[in-house]
Amino acid sequence: MQEPISAIIIDDEQDARDGLETLLNNYHPEIEVLAKAENASQGLHQIVNLKPDIVFLDIKMPGKDGFYVAKELQTLDANTCIIFVTAFDQYAIRAIKHAAFDFITKPIDPDELAEALTRYKTRKERESIQDKLECLNAYLDKTLLQFNTQKGFIMIDPKDIIYCLAEGNYTELFLIQDRKVMVTQQIGNIEEQLNDKQFVRISRSYILNVRFMKEFNRKKRMVSITIESLPNLPVSRSGVKRLQEI
Repeated sequence: MQEPISAIIIDDEQDARDGLETLLNNYHPEIEVLAKAENASQGLHQIVNLKPDIVFLDIKMPGKDGFYVAKELQTLDANTCIIFVTAFDQYAIRAIKHAAFDFITKPIDPDELAEALTRYKTRKERESIQDKLECLNAYLDKTLLQFNTQKGFIMIDPKDIIYCLAEGNYTELFLIQDRKVMVTQQIGNIEEQLNDKQFVRISRSYILNVRFMKEFNRKKRMVSITIESLPNLPVSRSGVKRLQEI
């Protein structure tokens, strides 16, 4: 009889948590789901108390994301396997691959899940989770980010970005010292790449680095910037909510 493998699922979407649990119950009875968590803090608490063999970890969650969990696990000296669960996010997948973590993409394909579990069973005796976490967190802590341009790419320190403006399939980055760069990426892709709480999508067209926010006028739904030469930026209703959550 195969020895059971314990697991927890961390995902902010209940349908995603329940769907993954159903797949495991139906096709992988050797996997025992000990608990499910809806946010990073709850998930860390369960990891510490339950010490699962596997953590199925969603990356994009409100507030503290899956990468926050990875950073905390390094300090906790945890010995658990992480299988990241993510929508197709190029920045996240590059980081995961760089550190040789396994991942499955949403919506979860049963065959992809089976392959990930097979790799876990094959490798588990040879892998050091702490080495992987150190590699992943070093990658995430890199200062410069790569943005595609018409000629190739440019490396930018995200702290230098004041705001981003959508221009069709391109995005214009407004930087300190009166610099501007047009990159060949849609603003949704830029939002995923920045992946930092200091950057807020204040409308369909704008992403704001809140470090440069001087004032928010709720009545006019406008944000003023600390750099006076730059214009005020419009804020959508959903943008107002995001600003209130920072």
